[in-house]
Formats: sequence, structure tokens, C-alpha cells
Amino acid sequence: MADAQYSLVVSMLTAGGLLGALSASYFNDHYGRRLTLFGTSILLGLGSAIMTLAASAQVLMLGRFIAGVGSGIVTVVVPAYIAECVPKASRGFFGSLNQLAIVIGILVSQVIGMQWSTLASWRWILGMGVLLAAAQLILLPFCVDSPRHLASQPGGWSRAKASLLRLRGPPIEKVEEEISLWRREWAAETDSDRDSVEETPASSASHRVVEVSHVQKVNIWKFLTGPQYRRPLCILLLLQLAQQLSGINAVIFYSTSIMSAVVPESSSVITVYISVVNLVMTLVSAYLMDRAGRRTLFLWSTALMAFMSGLLGWSMQHGFDRLSAVAIIGFVAAFAIGLGPIPFLMIPEIVGTSAASTAGSIALASNMISNFTVGAGFLGLASLIGQGQVFYLFASMLVVLWLIALRILPETKGRSADEVVQSGWAIHSPDYQLLSRHDEP
Repeated sequence: MADAQYSLVVSMLTAGGLLGALSASYFNDHYGRRLTLFGTSILLGLGSAIMTLAASAQVLMLGRFIAGVGSGIVTVVVPAYIAECVPKASRGFFGSLNQLAIVIGILVSQVIGMQWSTLASWRWILGMGVLLAAAQLILLPFCVDSPRHLASQPGGWSRAKASLLRLRGPPIEKVEEEISLWRREWAAETDSDRDSVEETPASSASHRVVEVSHVQKVNIWKFLTGPQYRRPLCILLLLQLAQQLSGINAVIFYSTSIMSAVVPESSSVITVYISVVNLVMTLVSAYLMDRAGRRTLFLWSTALMAFMSGLLGWSMQHGFDRLSAVAIIGFVAAFAIGLGPIPFLMIPEIVGTSAASTAGSIALASNMISNFTVGAGFLGLASLIGQGQVFYLFASMLVVLWLIALRILPETKGRSADEVVQSGWAIHSPDYQLLSRHDEP
């Protein structure tokens, strides 16, 4: 296969992913999280099957494109689905498990690839995608629909209560209390974020409860142009650009060549070693996410990555291979504790349920575009200004993004998305409790 054709085959996954990202909000909001995941399982299984059986480069491209569409949609759906199903106090931990699953998948695929990357066995690697898609189709019926998504649908409160009861278990009073909290939070949103409101009789707590019959979904155009979404748009762009402009893919690209000079006898398993570091630090991140908080981990992660990137550039420039290896390991470790999981974990924490899917679509699209830009321009820039100097540039961008994050990135630990929105995306939770105008005795 010619290099140009090979590049096109590789890029088809990204092209499909971009289409999937832009269409995810439609499917997510119209069909719900669980049903959309059923659809992505079919796309991923079909794409993997086509790639496995491909007899030409064109068929391989088609398979990668279809699998890319499924990957793009699932990347948007899963963070929102997790955030809407788990208790607020555990949202960071469970959100980090999504990143952990991705890291484990990468590690397993690398180990399998070491054994099956031969002319006789390479199709078996692609065939694993069919098995994983089938496993997801078998397991999804045991999952509940997102309670918050159900509650946002017309007449969906009773179904939301049943779904939440399956997740939380008895007593039902705790479930009803959580449902009532959603009602009060959504009632406090602006009129543009809901269709209609009708009052119901007073609750047992002597409060008037507002029944939101339908939460209006926010489309991409409204999210991009609406003044009320300007701040969350800036925050999610900050998160996604920081992840890709950090140069993580460039560091991974160079890891094999740099560490081969340090441990030449183990050059074939260097990427596996890097993935093990990523896995271990992602576990650390899952432990810290609901303790240290998202903002704290993001700032520490970005700062450490900027330092390691500068150290990598300097060591490459002066030929210190061992120091370069240390910088690479430190860079990947710093990425795993913050910039790896946080950009997608925080999306459903900075926007309400009505805008979560759309925000996820915009975030993934910007992530993939910036990823493509860095990937396409990295080698040319490295040849122009030097390999070491490129990492100085990555370090500089991380410093700039760290300063922006210091001013605008809110801490979402222990806060619902509605609390974050009602606070005006304040960096820290106000020292008073925000009350809905409908909550007076």
C-alpha cells in the first residue's frame, strides 16, 4: 500500500469520528443515551467486520469510516450517560473510569498487536472489535435509561423515578428527594431553557413544586451563538484545546525512538511500558478526582506537563537520552492525572441536561480538529524550527492555557451542573445555597 493511500486509510477513522461527533447530540437527545449506544454498537461491529473481511484498501476505508462514526457518537454519549446516572459525590470517580477503560483498551490492543501483527494474523486484531460490539449489545439491556434524560422528556418523571430507583435502590423517599431537587433546579433555569411550566400542589415539605413538562434541547447553533452559553463554550474549548495542544500525540510519537536509545533491547515493548504508566496514573486520577477536585487536578496536570515538555525539548536538544526518557514518562503521567480524563468528564458538569449532548458534540469536534491540526503540522514544524524547539512551543501554549484556566475554570466537585450554571460558572461554589424562586415556604 502506497504511503498516500495508507494515510487516507488512517484518516478515515478521524473523518468518521468528526461526523459522529456532530450528529451525536441529535441521536442522544431524540433517542436517549441507552438506545443511542445500541446504535453505536451496531456501527462499531459493522465497521470492524468490514475491516476484518476487507479485500481492498477502499473497503478498509469504508470500514474505518463507519467505525469512526460509531466512535465519535459513543465518545459524546458515554460521559453524559455516566454523569446523569451516578450520585453527585461519586461523579468524578465514575467519570474517570471511562478514561480508565479507554487506557485499558489501548494497552490490551498493543499487547494483542505484538502477537498478531503478522501477514497471517492481522485480521484477528480487527475482528476483536466485532466481539466487543457484540458484548455491548448483550450487556446494554441490563442498563437503565438515564433518569435525568427521562425526566427532561414530556411526562417522563414517573419513568425517571423508576429508573433512578433501580440505580439507587430503596428507600424510595431518597429517590423522590433527588427527583424533587431536579425539579427545583430546572425550575430555576431561564425561560429559554424550558418549554412550559405548570404548578402542582404543595409537597409534603410544604414547598411548592414546579413540574417541568418538557426541557427544550439546545441545538449546536444556539449553543455557539447564545450569550448565555458563551462562558461554558469558552471553558469546554479551553479543556479540549489544552488536551491536544499539549503535544501529547507528538510525545507518544517520539517515545519509541527516544526510549529505544535508552533501552534498545526492549524497543518492541516501549509503547506498552508507556501505556502501563498511563494506566497506573489514570487509577491515581480516579482516586483523586472526587478528593482533590477537577480544577486542582487540571491545573497541576497542565503545569507539570509544561515543565516536562520544556525538559523534553532541552534534553533532546542537548542529546540527554535518559533525561528525555524521564521527561516522557513524567509527561504521560501528568497527562493521565488531569488532562486525560477531565476534558470530557467536565462537559456534563458545566452545562445543564438540555445542553449536555450538544456541548459534547462541539467539544469532540474541536478536539478532533485540533488533534488533526497538531498531527498534520507537527513534522513540518519540527523540521523547520527543530524537534526540541517544538516542545518548547508546546510548553509555552500550556503555560498560556494554564493562566486562562486559573481565571475561568470552575471547580465542579460536589456541585451539580445546575448549581454551576446558576452560580454563573463561579470558580468556587458560593458560600450560600442557591434557592429557586419557587422554593419559598
